[in-house]
Amino acid sequence: MNIREFISEYFKMSRYVALGTMDGILAVMGVTLTASGVSAASGIELSNFAVGLTGLSTGIALAMSNSYGSFIGERAEEVRTLRELEQKMMLDEGKLDDTHIHQQAKKRIYMSMFTHGFSSFIGSFVPVLPFLLISERINAIICTLVLCFAALIILGVYLGKVSRESLLKTSVEIVLIGILISVVCYLIGGGHG
Repeated sequence: MNIREFISEYFKMSRYVALGTMDGILAVMGVTLTASGVSAASGIELSNFAVGLTGLSTGIALAMSNSYGSFIGERAEEVRTLRELEQKMMLDEGKLDDTHIHQQAKKRIYMSMFTHGFSSFIGSFVPVLPFLLISERINAIICTLVLCFAALIILGVYLGKVSRESLLKTSVEIVLIGILISVVCYLIGGGHG
C-alpha cells in the first residue's frame, strides 16, 4: 500500500477519525483547563509548560487506550463476522483463516486501531500547544479555548460532509459538547473558589 492509498484508507475510517480527534480535543482540553484551575485555586505554582505536559501525557494515554480498544473491539467484530460466514457456507470453524477474506479483515482491524489512536493523539495537541508555547496563563487558556472550538467546528463540518447532514447542525452539536465540558472542568478546577 502506498502513501496515497494509506491516506485514502485513513479517511475512509471517518468514524474513528471523528471519534479519536474529538476524544483528543475534549479530554485533553478538560485535563489542561482543570489542571490550570486547580493550580490557581490551590495556590500551587504550576508552570504552563507543566500543565501542557500533563495534557500531553493524557493525550498519549488516550491515544494508546483508544488504539487498543479499537483493536480489541474490531477484532471481536471481524472474527464474529468471519465465523458467521463460515457457518453460512457450511464450513468448519477456522476454514476461512489465512484466506483473502481473513487478510482483508485483519487490514480493517489494524487500520481502525491506527486511525483511532493517531486521531486521538493529533487531537490532543490542539489544547496542549498554547500551554507549551505561551507563558502567560490567561492567554494560554484563551488561546486553548479558541483553538479547541475552532477545531470542533472544523470537525463538525467534516462530520456533516461525511454524514451528508447539516454542517451547521453537526458543528453546533459538537460545540455544545465542548461548552459543557469546559463548564464542568471550570467548576471542578477552581471556579468554585
